[in-house]
Amino acid sequence: TSSRSIITTREPDKEPSTNIPDQPETNAMAQNIQDTTAEDTTAQNITSTLEALHLDPPINSPETVESLRAYEKRPGDAQKFLDHMGNNFRWPASMPDITRSHVFWALTDDSCNVLEGDQEYALNCIYFYDSLDKGMFDGHEKDWVLIYEQTVKKYESEEYTNQQLVDLDEEMPGALYLPLDPILREKYVNPYIPPARAVLARRNNYGEYLIKVRVKRVGAGDESSVILEYQFNEKYDNDKLYKTVIDTGAPETILAYNVRRILGTKGWLRRPGHATGYGSPARLFLARDPFAVPIGDNNSWTHWVQINTLRVWEATPGDQVDSSLIGDDVLKQLTYVHQQERGLMFLSSRHEPLLTIFLDNLSP
Repeated sequence: TSSRSIITTREPDKEPSTNIPDQPETNAMAQNIQDTTAEDTTAQNITSTLEALHLDPPINSPETVESLRAYEKRPGDAQKFLDHMGNNFRWPASMPDITRSHVFWALTDDSCNVLEGDQEYALNCIYFYDSLDKGMFDGHEKDWVLIYEQTVKKYESEEYTNQQLVDLDEEMPGALYLPLDPILREKYVNPYIPPARAVLARRNNYGEYLIKVRVKRVGAGDESSVILEYQFNEKYDNDKLYKTVIDTGAPETILAYNVRRILGTKGWLRRPGHATGYGSPARLFLARDPFAVPIGDNNSWTHWVQINTLRVWEATPGDQVDSSLIGDDVLKQLTYVHQQERGLMFLSSRHEPLLTIFLDNLSP
C-alpha cells in the first residue's frame, strides 16, 4: 500500500493563510472609509454654515401693523406705511430706532409737515442700511458715502464742510451723506443734545414767564421770518395748545415744528436727534446754519441775537411736550432785570448803557 503526502503550497511573496476570513476585514476597511467621508461631509457642512452665518445679514421677520404701531402717531399710519412699502417690508437690522421712527414719519405724514426732500431722505436711509447689512460697502470702511435716489453716487475720504452740505441739499434734496466707520457714524447719527429743564424761571402766583419770539435764517436774503405767540394752537397736532416760555434751565432754544414748516428745510439737518430731559423721547430737528432771534411782547422787541444751536420739536412730539423753550443760548446775549412781582424786563439797546453805569456805581 502506498501513501501520499499532502503538500500545501502558496504563491510567492504571499503570507500563509491565517484561517481568518477575508470578508470581515474588507467590511471594516469599507466602514472606515465611509466614516471618514461622513466626517469630511459634516465638516464641510459646518464650515458652510459658519460662512453663511458670517456673511449673511440677520433675517428679520416682515413688519406687521402690530409691530409698526410702536412708531404710530395717528391711527391708521401703520397700515399706510405697509401700503407704501409692501407687506414683505423688513427694517434693515442695522438701522437705529431713531432713524426708523423718522422714516416712518416721512412716509406716513401726508400733511404739509413733510417738506421737499424728506421722503427722498427716508428712502435713502433704507437703502443705506440695507446695503450696509448686505456688505455692499466692504472695503470702504474709512470712507463717506453719498447716496441719492437710492443709488451710491460716490465715496469720499473726508466729511463735507457746512457749505458743501448746503450746496448738496440744494442740488440733491434729500441726499444722504454718512461715514461708514461705525464709531464715527454713531456720533453722527446720535449727536449729544444737552437736556432741557422746563421751567426753572417762574413767576410766583403767575405761572411761567411767557414771551413772544421771532425767528429767521441768517443771510437768507428773503428776510422771511416766523413769529410764535405767547400761546398758540398747532392745527397739525390736533390743535394742541403750545406756550412760548423762558427756560433758564434749557441750554439751547427749542421751538415748535411750525418754524421748520414755514421757513422750509434750508438750514436744517435732515437727520433728527433725540431730546433728553424735558420732552424725551421726542425727536428734534437740528439747525445746521445760524438763525437770528429776538424776543418781545405786544409792544416791542429786543435786538436780534444769533444762535447756532436752534432746535425744533418733531411735528407730533407727544403729550409730554407743550412748550417752546427760549434757552440760555438766547438769554445770555440779552440784558434783563427781575422786577419784584412784575416778572422779567428785557432792556433795549439804549437802556443797557444806563444800567451798566448804575451797576458800576453801586457799592461793593
